[in-house]
Amino acid sequence: MVVHIHRDKTLLAHMGKKKTLVRILSMTDTGAVAQYELVDEPGNKYMPLIVDGKNIEEFEILGEQLNLFQEG
Repeated sequence: MVVHIHRDKTLLAHMGKKKTLVRILSMTDTGAVAQYELVDEPGNKYMPLIVDGKNIEEFEILGEQLNLFQEG
């Protein structure tokens, strides 16, 4: 099962040893990151390797930020 993050919220994380800033787009029900994009490259989606319900790469969740802009 994959949990999609609501579009009006942004879940940010540091990824890997270099602490690359990423936006999490979806997570599994076990809490693993299933899909993300680099903050500097929006629209380019990546799917990290998941083994036994856990990410191989380390993700440090920073928090949730509300989107202050509404469409339409």
